[in-house]
Amino acid sequence: GAQEVILNLTFQQAARGVNKDVTINVVDTCRRCQGTRSEPGTKLVRCPFCNGSGMETISTGPFVMRSTCRHCHGTRMHVQNPCQECHAKGTTVQRKTVTVPVPAGVEDGQTVRMQVGKKELFVTFKVARSDYFRRDGADIHTDAGITLSQAVLGGTVRVQGLYDDIMLKIPTGTSSHTKIRLANKGVKRLNSSGYGDHYIHIKIRIPQHLNEKQKALIQAYAELETDTPGTVDGIVNTRQGDKKTYAGKDETPQEGDIGILGKIKKAIFG
Repeated sequence: GAQEVILNLTFQQAARGVNKDVTINVVDTCRRCQGTRSEPGTKLVRCPFCNGSGMETISTGPFVMRSTCRHCHGTRMHVQNPCQECHAKGTTVQRKTVTVPVPAGVEDGQTVRMQVGKKELFVTFKVARSDYFRRDGADIHTDAGITLSQAVLGGTVRVQGLYDDIMLKIPTGTSSHTKIRLANKGVKRLNSSGYGDHYIHIKIRIPQHLNEKQKALIQAYAELETDTPGTVDGIVNTRQGDKKTYAGKDETPQEGDIGILGKIKKAIFG
């Protein structure tokens, strides 16, 4: 009967395709006798039981029946010196390494059929999960982390693609969770032509710790914001409608405040 094997694949092997070796037991032609069923150097002789006809006559009372010879099984030849390895069967069970051509785009649990020697082999693929790629049919999804300055000002970031690295353009004013589509950079479609898409999900990395210069610059920007939906810690509104930065709750506005530009210069140059 057919044999089944499980073939383990990485995410990228399944997505891109690979030739992978697997070792299995197969019934194949005996290596010792080359399928002759007789010891090497010896020959088969005419079957003495059917006189080389391949058939035998059986009499049962008044009836005479002809059937396949029970000794030579219709081969007309008799094995005088049986092969010591296959015991005159002509085949043996052998360990063989075969190369399985894994098509690009296979999914976890899919099975392919292939012929190995005289046996059918069913190969079921077990695809490992990726810590980086997520798959949805022929489409793949990944995350890309960018800094706050890249999100506000725009820029580029290198991301790992399925086939090669990609220098991704970050538009000015990119929000977190923005989804950027790279057409035809996904997985090859198994039963049709073309490829899926690669979707990159932008994640803005908010700094957890700021030095004094960075904090002063962010506070200066916060003073200029006009659409803050609530309050910003350390920033209070003045009676004139402006915003001012205060180190503590009890501080009061001072005459001759150095202003926003002054704060930025002080933060950068000291």
